[in-house]
Amino acid sequence: MNAPETARRLPAPDRVRDLSRRIALLEFLIAPDSPYRKHAFRAGPRPGWDLATMANGGGDDYAIAFSDTSAVIRCFDHESPMSPYANGEEHRPGTVDLLPAEFADVLADPGFNGGDPLSVSALIWWRDGSGRWGTGVPGDMDDGSGWLLEGLFHPAPEMHYRDHFQVYYGRPLDEFAVVDAVLGEPTEETAALLNPDAADPADLLRRARESVGRAG
Repeated sequence: MNAPETARRLPAPDRVRDLSRRIALLEFLIAPDSPYRKHAFRAGPRPGWDLATMANGGGDDYAIAFSDTSAVIRCFDHESPMSPYANGEEHRPGTVDLLPAEFADVLADPGFNGGDPLSVSALIWWRDGSGRWGTGVPGDMDDGSGWLLEGLFHPAPEMHYRDHFQVYYGRPLDEFAVVDAVLGEPTEETAALLNPDAADPADLLRRARESVGRAG
């Protein structure tokens, strides 16, 4: 899949932000002390912006920066033909050069680009007042954005991430607890079901909320 196709499937930024926060919280509840958690959500790392990130540990990652009225997504599939490393360390035309100027500082931020300005195989953005996701490429090559962001436009994200985390962490996850975390309001019982080894589910839930910028 390519950026234009992915852009047509993504929901609006408010939904992407909410789901990104929930997925990071879900993974924290599952594996709070793991150094291999993939998803994170940070509230306000730049003034006026939130940041959602995913890194799979295999060289592929994404970052999504949200303001109150706009958003920008960076994807990097290290095996994609759209990777600069497959093009003489040059960005493909339309990937970066057509990024709207208001996002330039975000793209240059190491917190967003992962410390490597070349780690871009796709950029997708939502400009203030545009009402849609946009991109600058024609979409003639697979850029990895589809599989990287699939959970964010999946018709049943709770099932997508349950299946994914069951495989990744090698243990079953209670279906209703995952639904609570992704679609509802997680409780101490949710935390206990997702992490049966937790000595204090209430403290685990508090830590999970704090990890994504929510109090209590």
